[in-house]
Amino acid sequence: MNNENWYPLETSALIYPAIISPRQPSVFRLSCTFEKEIDPEIMQTALNVTMTRYPGFNMTLKRGVFWFYFEEMEKTPELQPEQNYPCQMVDPEAEGGYLFRVTWYKNRVNLEVFHVISDGTGGMEFLKTLVYYYLLLSGEDVKPGETVRTLGHKPTGEERENSFLRYYDPQVPSDRADNTPALHYSGTQMPVGHSRAIHIRTETAPLLAISHKYQVTLTEYLTAQLLRSFLDVLKEDTDSNKPVKISVPINLRKLFPSDSLRNFTYFANIGEPLSKADEPLEDTLQYIKTQLRATCTREALVPRLNPNVSSEKNPFLRAAPLSLKQLVLRQAHHILGDNLFTASYSNLGIIRLHDSMHKHIKNFDFGLSCSDLIPLNLSMLTWEDTAYMTFSSIVEERDVERTFARKLCEAGLELRVWSSDPGKESENEDLS
Repeated sequence: MNNENWYPLETSALIYPAIISPRQPSVFRLSCTFEKEIDPEIMQTALNVTMTRYPGFNMTLKRGVFWFYFEEMEKTPELQPEQNYPCQMVDPEAEGGYLFRVTWYKNRVNLEVFHVISDGTGGMEFLKTLVYYYLLLSGEDVKPGETVRTLGHKPTGEERENSFLRYYDPQVPSDRADNTPALHYSGTQMPVGHSRAIHIRTETAPLLAISHKYQVTLTEYLTAQLLRSFLDVLKEDTDSNKPVKISVPINLRKLFPSDSLRNFTYFANIGEPLSKADEPLEDTLQYIKTQLRATCTREALVPRLNPNVSSEKNPFLRAAPLSLKQLVLRQAHHILGDNLFTASYSNLGIIRLHDSMHKHIKNFDFGLSCSDLIPLNLSMLTWEDTAYMTFSSIVEERDVERTFARKLCEAGLELRVWSSDPGKESENEDLS
C-alpha cells in the first residue's frame, strides 16, 4: 500500500472502533428535504459524482497490528431506501465496506455517518455537494457559489489532515478539565434498533431576540433551557449530588484555522447540581455563558486537546498490540466519555447555499445517535429563517422534551412539533 490508498485515523477517531455497538453506534444524521420527490437514479448518479470529490469518505476501516487504519475503496456506495430508525449503527459489512450510508424516502435524502470518518461540519459539506449535483443533474439551473465544494475545486491535503496534530503543543501542560461524573437520565429502554425523533421548529428571529435580551448567544440560551429541563425532571426522582451536565461540541475550526473534513471538535461539559433546579433563569444563563466563553479560547483549549495527542504519541501505547489498546480505550471512554455528561446539545449553525438552490429545498435536519448511558440528545441547525431542533431518544418517556418545549413556549416562542418514524410522519405531536 502507498499513502494515496490508506491513512491513519485522526486523534479523536481512535476511540470509535473500540466502543461501537448497536447500543453505542456513534452516528449522526444529516437530511435534506426537497420540494419535489427524489428520483433515485439521479440521486445515485449524484452520489457517484460526490464520492469523487470526497476521497476521505471513500474509505473502509481495516484492522492492523497496532492501530485501525483507513483503506481506499474501489467501488461506489449504493443509495438505499430508508427502512430503519435513524442513526442506527453503520456496519461496514452491511454497507459494502463504507462507513456511512445514504438513504432516501419520498423527497428526503439522509446522510448517516459513523463518527470515525468525520464530524457534523465535514458531513454537511458532503451533503451540500450531493444536493447540488442532484439538482444540477435533474436539470435545475443551480449554481454552487462559494458554499459548495465541486469537482472544479480539487480536494486539498488539508481536507484529510489530522488537525489535532497540527495544533498539538508539547510545551503546554495537559489539562483534562472537569472529570466529575454526571447524573444520568434513565427510562424505559426501547428495543435495540429502535429510536424516536421529536422535531421542533421555531422562527429564528424571536429566538435570537430572546437570547439577546439576556445578552447570551442562541447556543448559550438553549443549553441553559435544556439543562433546566433535565433539572426539573430529575429533581423529582433522585436526591443525587452529582451534577446534570450538558455536553456542547465546539467546532475547533473557528479558533484553530483548518479546512479538515475529518473530526476536529472539542466537547465542553457544562452543568449544575439538582440543588440549582429552582434558581432564576438569569443565574443559569450567566453560569453557562461564563463557562462556555472561558472554554472557547485558544489558551483554554490547547491544554485540553493535548492529552489525547500525547497518549497517541506515547511510545509504550504505540507499541502495544491493538487488542490491548482497545481494552484501554474502552476503559478510558467509560471514565472520561459518556460518564461525564447527561446529554449533548449540538448546534451545527446556519446552513448556507447559493440563492439559486433555495427554491428547490424545504429544509435540512440534523440528528444524533444515543447510547444506554446517554439515551437522549438534542441537535439543531438553522436554514433560512427557521431553527430546526431534533430530540433523539431511545427511551419511551418524553418528560424532558415536553419540559423543554414548555419552557420555550413560556418564553413567547411559537413552536411546531412533530415526531417521525421510518415510512411515516405525524405532525402537531402531543408531548403530554
